[in-house]
Amino acid sequence: MNKLISLFVLIPVLLCNSLSAQPYPADSIIASIAVMAENEEKVKALNSLGLMLSDQDADRAIYYVKQALSLANQLQSVESCANTNMILAELYESRHNYQPSINYYLISIKHFEKLGNELELSRLYNRLGSIYIHNHFDFDQGLNYFNKALGYAIRNNYKLEIANAYSHIGDFYYDQGQLDEALNYHLKAFETYELLNNRKAMAASYNVIGEIHLLNNNYDKASDFINKAIDLNEKGGYDHNLAINYKNLAEVFTNKGQSERAREFFSKSRDIIIKTGNRESLIDLYNQLGKHYSLFSEYDSAIETFHRMKELSNELHHLEGLRDAHLGLSRTYENLGNSRKALDYYKLYTHFKDTLFTISRTEQLGELQTRFGLDLKEKELALKDNQITLLQREQKLIKSRQLLLILSLSLLLILSVLIYNRLQQRNRKNSMLMEQKDALNKARQSLMETELKTKNNELVNFAIHLVEKNKFLEELRNDLKKIRGVSEEERENKLKELSLTVQKNIKLQKDLEEFQKNVDHTHQEFFNKLRRSFPDLTKNEERLCAMLRLNLSSKEIAALSNISVRAVEMGRYRLRKKLKIPFTTSLIDYLKEI
Repeated sequence: MNKLISLFVLIPVLLCNSLSAQPYPADSIIASIAVMAENEEKVKALNSLGLMLSDQDADRAIYYVKQALSLANQLQSVESCANTNMILAELYESRHNYQPSINYYLISIKHFEKLGNELELSRLYNRLGSIYIHNHFDFDQGLNYFNKALGYAIRNNYKLEIANAYSHIGDFYYDQGQLDEALNYHLKAFETYELLNNRKAMAASYNVIGEIHLLNNNYDKASDFINKAIDLNEKGGYDHNLAINYKNLAEVFTNKGQSERAREFFSKSRDIIIKTGNRESLIDLYNQLGKHYSLFSEYDSAIETFHRMKELSNELHHLEGLRDAHLGLSRTYENLGNSRKALDYYKLYTHFKDTLFTISRTEQLGELQTRFGLDLKEKELALKDNQITLLQREQKLIKSRQLLLILSLSLLLILSVLIYNRLQQRNRKNSMLMEQKDALNKARQSLMETELKTKNNELVNFAIHLVEKNKFLEELRNDLKKIRGVSEEERENKLKELSLTVQKNIKLQKDLEEFQKNVDHTHQEFFNKLRRSFPDLTKNEERLCAMLRLNLSSKEIAALSNISVRAVEMGRYRLRKKLKIPFTTSLIDYLKEI
C-alpha cells in the first residue's frame, strides 16, 4: 500500500509520457525531482524512483532512497521516516545484505510505534522473524518477533497477518522437529486462510499438514491432506506448488511400499517441473527418486537417477545437489557391495560437503566485510560531498571578490573583511578534512581488528575440529581392543569397517599441519614481539603461547599436540617460570597483553 501511495507522485509524469507514446527515461524523472520543493512529496517521489530502479540497479536505488531518508529526517516527518526506512530495509534484504536490513526495519518499527500503525508493525515483525530464523539462525529472537507480530494482529483482528504469523510459528516448530506444535499452528493458520478464502495459502497449509502427518507415519492422513492441496492448486493453476504436492504424495506411497503408485506421482511432479523450467526443483526430485529406487533395491535405476542429478547439478553449479548426488551414489554402491566405488563417491561427497562449509563461512565473513566496506564508502562519499560544498563556497567568494574590486577603492575595508572570512573558511575546510581523515583511519583500524578477531575464531573452530578427530582416534583404539576376543569372521568384518572409517578420517595429520601453519600466519606479529622479549623460548613454547592466547584449555591443547594433559600442565609451569610471571597473574591474560 505504501509503495502504491508513493507512486501517485509520479502519475503526472507517467501520464504525459503515455500521451507521447514514448518510454520515459529515469534520467528525465530524476531531473523532474531535482526541481521539486523540499517537502514530503519529494520524499515520496525519491522513494518511488528507488523502487523503480530496484530490479535494474540496486546501488542507484539505495542511493535515491537514502536521499529520501535524509530529506525525511530534515523535515522531521515521522510517517516519511517510517516508510523510507522500511523501503531501505526491503532493498537491502533483496540483496541478501541482512544486517543493514535488520537495522532499517528496527528504525522503521520505532517510527510506526509513534504513529500507532499496528498493521505495519505486525508485518514488519513477521519479516524480521523470518530473517533471524532463516539467515541469522537466531531461533529464540525469531520466535519472539513472530509472537510480537501475532500479538499486534490479534489485538486489531488483522486476519491475514494472524494467519501469516501462525504459519511462520508452525514452520519454526517444524524445523525444530516439534511436530505436534507445528501441526497445531498450521491448523490455526489454515482456519484463518479459509475465512479469507485465500486458496493458494490454504493449499500451502494443506501440504505442510500432510508433510507433518507423513513424518509421523500417518500415511492415510498425509495422503488425504496432500490430495486436498492438489485439488486447490490444480484449480488455481499453481504449477510450482502442484509439483511439490505430487512429490510429497510419491513419498507417502514410497513409505507405504506401493512402488508403482509412487513412481506415477514422481513422474507427474517431474513433468510439471520440466514444463515450468525450475531445474533446481528437478535436482531435488531426482534425489528423492534415487532414494526411492534404492529403497526398493532397484540399484541400477538408482545409479542412473543419481548420475542425472549429478550432471544437472554440475550444469547449474549447484553444490548441494552435487553433494547429495555423490552421497546417494556412495550408499547405492555400498548396498551393491562395491566398497571401492562407495568409498570413491563418499570422498567426493565429503569434498563437496567441506566446500559448502567453507563457502558458508566465507559468506559470513564477506557479509561482515561488506558491512564495514559500506560504512567506509559512506564516509568517503560524505568527505567528497564536504569537499564539493567547500569548493562551491570558495568559488562564490572569488566572484564576490572580483565584484568588490570593480566597485571602488572606497570598499577596501569591506573587501579586507571578506578576505579574512575567506581565510577563516579555508581553515575550517582544512579542519573538517582532517577530522574526516581521522574518522576514515579509525574505520579502517576497526575493520582490521574485526578481521583479526574473525581469523582467531576460525582458528578456535579449527582447533575444536582437530580435537574431535583425536577423540575419534581414541575411540578407534578402544574398538580395536574389543575385537580381539571375537570370532575370525566377525573380526574380519569389523576390521573392514574400521579400515573404511580410518580412511574417511585420514586427513588428521594434514589438518594438524594446516592448523599450525594458520596459527603461525595469523599470530606472526605476536610471535615477533614474543621473540624480542623472550629470545630463549623454543618453537614448541611459542606455539603453546599462541594456543593459550586463543583461550584453548589444557585438554584441547593436549589433544591438538598429541601429548598428555600432564605434559601440557608442566609446559605451562615451565613457560610461567621463563616468562617470570607471578602465580597471582593469569598466564592467558598476560599473553593477551603482549
